[in-house]
Amino acid sequence: MTDAPTPVFVLGLQRSGTTWLASLLGGHPDVACIESEDHFGIHESIFFSHFARAYGDLEDDACFERFARDFGDSDYYLLSGLEEDWLAKNGPRNYVDAFRSLMDEVARRRGARVWVEKSPHHTLLAYELAEWFPDACFVGVVRDPVDQARSSVFAPGRDPGRYPGRALPIVTAGAASALYERFLRRFDAGNDRSCLVRFADMKEDREREMRRVAEFLGLDFDPRMTVERFQANTSFRSSADRAKAFSPADRALVKLAHATARLLPIGALLAIRKRRRAQRNVVWPDWCWRRRPRAS
Repeated sequence: MTDAPTPVFVLGLQRSGTTWLASLLGGHPDVACIESEDHFGIHESIFFSHFARAYGDLEDDACFERFARDFGDSDYYLLSGLEEDWLAKNGPRNYVDAFRSLMDEVARRRGARVWVEKSPHHTLLAYELAEWFPDACFVGVVRDPVDQARSSVFAPGRDPGRYPGRALPIVTAGAASALYERFLRRFDAGNDRSCLVRFADMKEDREREMRRVAEFLGLDFDPRMTVERFQANTSFRSSADRAKAFSPADRALVKLAHATARLLPIGALLAIRKRRRAQRNVVWPDWCWRRRPRAS
């Protein structure tokens, strides 16, 4: 390939359908992404939300060595198929160019002209990503707040319990849904590099929506974009899970939290979130780190 591949970032709150949509995109023969069955398809890099916060200035040799060693031991890097020492030898000394060079190399080796990254933690960094990657496209996913909250509070390993403790995760989920939807709609408005997809529209007519996304990305539609190649990343895998329902009180609480959050200035909400984030250390999810041997 002579032209650099186009970066595509799929954005959205957790449990909104980002894994589903991004993994369908990964079925296109011109698209490269980092994916695995045990990550339910596309894997999250959490590169700018986590790695770029944790290692300091990469111009410093010690910082770069720690970064290259640790990111090289992440499952994301292992699934890229790049050699163990590729990043240490070829990675530029800043986070944006390091990630760009890695993903461009993955796309080049796979003969793809588009690469896709999906990390819900990157969603509120959309404006920064648009500045760092001026040729990037963005696909945002939004979902009905009640459905999203139900999926969130019943996610694997979670149990909202009973009231009054049950109220907190439900309110948090409803408010987060409002914040992320408002943010994505503001980012999308008048932005010809952004495309917004509703989860409900994907459920209603997957082919229609994937055709629309393909056209937005300048790709010819391919039927493989509608084929689910991985187990669904759902909170309701068993009949017992599917029986977990929201009560009328739960639904009313989600809607109240969502409506209240919509009334608050979004700038203030983002400032509070940014301040809280700056005060916390990086919290690494277990799934980030090595889950497989290195390729021989």
